[in-house]
Amino acid sequence: MEQMVMKGSKRKIAVPLFGDRVSPHFGSSSRFLVVMTEKENILDQMVLDLNENGPLQQARQLVSLGVGGVLCGGIQMRYKEWLIRKGVDVVDNQRGNVQNILKEFLGRNE
Repeated sequence: MEQMVMKGSKRKIAVPLFGDRVSPHFGSSSRFLVVMTEKENILDQMVLDLNENGPLQQARQLVSLGVGGVLCGGIQMRYKEWLIRKGVDVVDNQRGNVQNILKEFLGRNE
């Protein structure tokens, strides 16, 4: 799995949700799991409902919350590039159970 560049030891990562799975496309779900990580450990997590309309507004909200990384399914190139310009690492084409994707991404093998 592609690795994000870790800028400091603590980092917020957001994942759009479809039940307990990664949403198939960024912007198709208003619910996001936001996790605070330190190296390979999850320190805290919460589910946010971003009642914003559309993927650009959701991206803006995530940036305003200090999210430094997004794990997602599909994402339109213009939103991916916008997030990257704002300093957010984007790892797309992720499929499956959110907790499993996070564990794999963080390099944990539980």
